[in-house]
Amino acid sequence: MQLYKFKIILLYIFLINLLLSSALVAQSIDHNGANVFMYHRFDEPKYPSTNINTEVLKQHLEYLIQNEFNIVSINEILNKKNLKDPFLTKTTAFTVDDAFLSFFENGWPIFKKYNIPVTLFVSTDVVEENHWNYMSWDQLRQYIKEGGSVGLHSASHGHLPQYDINDVEIDLIQSMKLIEKELGLNPKVFAYPYGEASNQIIELLQKLNINYAFGQHSGIVHHQTNSYYMPRFALNENYGKLDRFIFSANAKPLIINNFYPSEIFLRKNKQPKIQFDVLSDIGENQINCYDNSGGSWKDSKLTTNNEMRITLELNDPFLSGRGRVNCTAKNNSEWLWFGYQFTVE
Repeated sequence: MQLYKFKIILLYIFLINLLLSSALVAQSIDHNGANVFMYHRFDEPKYPSTNINTEVLKQHLEYLIQNEFNIVSINEILNKKNLKDPFLTKTTAFTVDDAFLSFFENGWPIFKKYNIPVTLFVSTDVVEENHWNYMSWDQLRQYIKEGGSVGLHSASHGHLPQYDINDVEIDLIQSMKLIEKELGLNPKVFAYPYGEASNQIIELLQKLNINYAFGQHSGIVHHQTNSYYMPRFALNENYGKLDRFIFSANAKPLIINNFYPSEIFLRKNKQPKIQFDVLSDIGENQINCYDNSGGSWKDSKLTTNNEMRITLELNDPFLSGRGRVNCTAKNNSEWLWFGYQFTVE
């Protein structure tokens, strides 16, 4: 009898420990994520929408170092996401799109100096054409030898959702073959040119055994994030000043589920009713959303039910191009952030 009671006690202890462990993991997933940043050009003020001044870049990196952020590679974030390992607090990573020559000459030396990993998403057509303002294959090989990593960014850098899907497949395969031929690499992570995606393209990436993809919508990567449509904070002359960078680096994920509409590429209904469930532990009065319908940013009309199902009604249709929605919530001293981008025909 005593042995039986002892086994029962051990079983209770095991179950309690299991519940506590699960609660701790859930809490970590709820509150932590990875804040990924994106740059394009460095010290090219002629292009302010894609350029960052390298003195500002140094301020970004020094802030993270001085405040003991966990600066990691994209691969480490994706591995944690795949294994469902909790993210450490203050996890950040850096990406650069397009392989402009100014990254190699002006940006990469700074990342190297601070020993900070970077993933460069390479569009291969301009590299193959030896375009004067883009890195060469030799420079890409040197960058990799010095510790850099690369990802896929298509061959043409076109507006892919507007292409026939068969042409998109030809484009991506061409890019993958060139990177394998020239660099000896077979990357499994993709960045959509202009952040423009569609459900068809996601299915194609899966078919081509590409495991992850990034957009250009603001937000924080977490375990519930769609692995084929992960957010990044874009940094440039207009949205790269230190105060905005600090805010973005310290933001936490606003975790949502059951996002509607499921189609990313809007062809017909350019004024969709947007709905999603909020999983983060906030009240209905804490969340605010904004959208660029009609071509200018404004407050979204927001309603919520008792189960935190949010409905957003747009005042106007999205214009052709990129339709964006950003939602924020302040929870005690922390800001939570969710962003989404539609591609609009």
